[in-house]
Amino acid sequence: MSKEKTLKIKTTPNSKESEMMVLGCMLTSINSLNIAADGLTESDFFYKEHQTIFSSLSEAYHKDQPADVHIIAEFLKRDGKLEEIGGISYLTSLAQYAGTSAYIEEYVKLVKDKSILRQMVFTAQEIEKQSLAEPQDVSELLDEAQAKFFQISQSTNTQQIILLKDLISGAKSESKLPYLKELQERQEAYQLKGPKEAYVTGLPTHFVDLDKLINGMNNSNLIILASRPAMGKTALALNIAENVCFRDRKPVGIFSLEMSAEQLLHRIICSQSEIESDKIKTGALNGNEYQRIVSCINAMQKHTLIIDDQPGIKVTDLRARARRMKEAYNIQFLVIDYLQLLSGSGTMRSIENRQNEISEISRLLKNLARELNIPILCLSQLSRKVEERQGHRPMMSDLRESGSVEQDSDVVMLLLRRDYYDSYDKPGQAELIIAKNRHGGVGSVFLTFRKELAQFANFAPANIKANEEAFAAFSPTE
Repeated sequence: MSKEKTLKIKTTPNSKESEMMVLGCMLTSINSLNIAADGLTESDFFYKEHQTIFSSLSEAYHKDQPADVHIIAEFLKRDGKLEEIGGISYLTSLAQYAGTSAYIEEYVKLVKDKSILRQMVFTAQEIEKQSLAEPQDVSELLDEAQAKFFQISQSTNTQQIILLKDLISGAKSESKLPYLKELQERQEAYQLKGPKEAYVTGLPTHFVDLDKLINGMNNSNLIILASRPAMGKTALALNIAENVCFRDRKPVGIFSLEMSAEQLLHRIICSQSEIESDKIKTGALNGNEYQRIVSCINAMQKHTLIIDDQPGIKVTDLRARARRMKEAYNIQFLVIDYLQLLSGSGTMRSIENRQNEISEISRLLKNLARELNIPILCLSQLSRKVEERQGHRPMMSDLRESGSVEQDSDVVMLLLRRDYYDSYDKPGQAELIIAKNRHGGVGSVFLTFRKELAQFANFAPANIKANEEAFAAFSPTE
């Protein structure tokens, strides 16, 4: 009995049935193709013929081409590999073997788990050989062994999409403690428009002057929001995302390449509850402030805000994840923070220089906005030319590293806070310059910035006529 058990343990971990199920589902379901191509690599498959088939399916996925038995058979025939995998009859048997694609994520997990086990076995065998050789520097070997297993651990962390409600409940938070209570199921998305917003045909930002100028954020539009660092572009983007999600009750996705999901949650709670960041961080809250946070959290749990905070991802990976957000949660608005932290597809042409890479990224983001048919708000940095210019007023030519961003975008917004340079120059006021608007006019709108809350609000200009009347009695008479 123990001998049989030992033999089973020595068998290389694999599951032919799971691999067949994954490939069969990919051949018969576009959703399964997206999920499996995003979650697996060719090396995750144990059998050579399965690696070859997955490679062709992955090629079709990355080229945004359909994939079924006949198309993949043509791909394999073109490469002279059709007979190697058992001919078109084997592809047909895979499609027939596949059950329901509703469990594709479970099938993918089974294949991935076996792949991880094989990596662990091969790594352990390699370390064993090096250890038996009795190297002089044991600490170096130990460090190398730890690095190899850490690399395997990192490769397993493929699910970076985090629901805001999972953070609140503690399921995805670092502390594993619930913020207040378990999240409720997201409600069906529908649009609520007040009487003052009836003129806006696009998705309203709820910044009245901005909506009036750009007519809301229209579907398929790539919107660039750019500024110098520490000007508040992340805060403004988050405020717009909050308005779309919590006021219009529409699912929103955020790719945060700079800040973690928990840092974004903290900012959102500060803005929604209107309580200073330092008070929440230190816990210096009175009873009324705590109740405001409780009320804010309860309201937030009824909405769908999805955060992907994996840093340094490729634009091709971002597109695949955005498609999954659209399919799974039907997101109506997407925020990317920010453009310069994205990397290109990795082709030789794109990595030739950074300018070409940014050009590729901006073009693919515009294509993504059209494909998903939603507005995409992408943040960007401005060059140091702004600092050298008198008045520090930004221009569209200050967009860093590529002029193609100007070409690919539908709307370009430049954020300026004069009090950043001079605390006495219009404190608390921000100017949003609409430098490009493909479907409307350009100009400037003013917003109020509440620094302690990292919150922007509609700007209400002073009533000059009322002031003149109030001070008329103090004016000297002629």
